[in-house]
Amino acid sequence: MQPMVNLALRAARNAGQDLIRRLDRFDAVQSTDLEKAKFIADCTISLEKGIIFELKKALPEHNFAGRETGHNGDNRNQPTWQVCVIDDLANFRVGIPSFAIILACLNGDKAEHAVVINPINGDEFSASRGRGAQLNNRRIRCGGETNLSDAIAGYTQPLGNNEAAFDQRERLMRLMSKAFDLRNIGSNALSMCYVAADRFQGALLSNVDEFALNAAGLIATEAGCLLADVSGQPKLRAPANLVVTNPRLLKPMLARD
Repeated sequence: MQPMVNLALRAARNAGQDLIRRLDRFDAVQSTDLEKAKFIADCTISLEKGIIFELKKALPEHNFAGRETGHNGDNRNQPTWQVCVIDDLANFRVGIPSFAIILACLNGDKAEHAVVINPINGDEFSASRGRGAQLNNRRIRCGGETNLSDAIAGYTQPLGNNEAAFDQRERLMRLMSKAFDLRNIGSNALSMCYVAADRFQGALLSNVDEFALNAAGLIATEAGCLLADVSGQPKLRAPANLVVTNPRLLKPMLARD
């Protein structure tokens, strides 16, 4: 495992442990909506700052971009770390234990190292470009399922009521009629990693932000998955509606009939 991946995993683990301690002390049942919102804001901002502080101690010349705290550093000749403490906030807000801490190290526009962890169940996905993907220090590879009717597919709901969201819902309806079963675990990052680990055989995901796209996209690619937007184009730009799957199921996932 690459030294920078080890560094990122250590920072993400520490943040995850801190997050669990905060959750144990917080009484969501007796809290008002305002208190819940303040708790979530405190968690995301302080833990994001903690991760960046820990990375910066080892890599002071690097740049950092937090989802909540913004950009830190302007050295264009150095890599940039993207940090997102909670992906998916909706799950976190209501206590569903399916959310991720995301770190990605970018060289220019390309992710070179990535870490996605679920602090609740201990899943730790990681990858370095050209060196494969791992789950809890074990090499992972996407599956070879060829029939969509035998596949479990992940999905996330599109946001809004515009034309793109309507089209995405139609794709979901078609997928429901073809796949063996569908699962929505909420987090786009975890859904992509589940395809990489062959827990899902494919996923149709909506509104994937740059943090999930860069980190989980690298993990999925290094595990042998193919990623494409819903029109079949391989170039992706956040927020993206995309398909991630093993190579044999890409065409069936994209088919409109």
